[in-house]
Amino acid sequence: MKYTTAYQRDGFGAQYQRIIQTYIYCKLHKLNFLYTPFTSIEHNYNNDNDYIEYMETYINLKNNIQCADNNTNIIEFGSVVMKYCESNIDKVCNTEHLEFIKKCFWEHKDKNVFNNNKVNVAVHIRRENKIDKGIAGTRVTTPNSYYLNIMNIIRTIYKNESLLFHIYSQGNIENFKIFQENDVEFHLDEDVCKTFLGLVAANILVTSPSSFSYCAALLSNGEIYYKKFWHNPRKEWINCG
Repeated sequence: MKYTTAYQRDGFGAQYQRIIQTYIYCKLHKLNFLYTPFTSIEHNYNNDNDYIEYMETYINLKNNIQCADNNTNIIEFGSVVMKYCESNIDKVCNTEHLEFIKKCFWEHKDKNVFNNNKVNVAVHIRRENKIDKGIAGTRVTTPNSYYLNIMNIIRTIYKNESLLFHIYSQGNIENFKIFQENDVEFHLDEDVCKTFLGLVAANILVTSPSSFSYCAALLSNGEIYYKKFWHNPRKEWINCG
């Protein structure tokens, strides 16, 4: 039998996360995994016709894993994969298989993303966007004060270091005035790939209740400050509630 990721309509982070989980699940259970390329991805704000191919090149799996095709008799893995990976998050992440995913991701990218001599802290703040259509719920209502509190904790812990905080979010700068300091840079409404790369590459990552930053945390080798939501944290992540 051959297996692949279950079809889904969602944003990049959720789909990439599911691909990673299904690939590792199959490898751990000695199942034959075939990669199914993206067919649709939400949050293509500019309606770019080349968006899907651009994202395929970005994650760099299509040329590194055997792909499924229309003639393949294949089983799509659904909830069983997520349940297993959520219950065994540390086992899943401490594998050569995740390292392979990371290797593919970084293959054509410069890891010196920020090009400075600072401790770079990426802060992902999930906010409402037009794709949400008003139904994103509590994922977008975490107050700015929550993130500012964590930033101040990091400032205290790393008081002898030169810190630079990078606020990654969407919306008007007027909504983020609380964060304005000399050690803060804003990245609002930037390209999704540039944003994701910053989250993965940062020395420290502060996640939001979002698959986008959660998936970035899975690929990160940095320190993670985790915002609790429906995906479980690794044991070494700092759980901020």
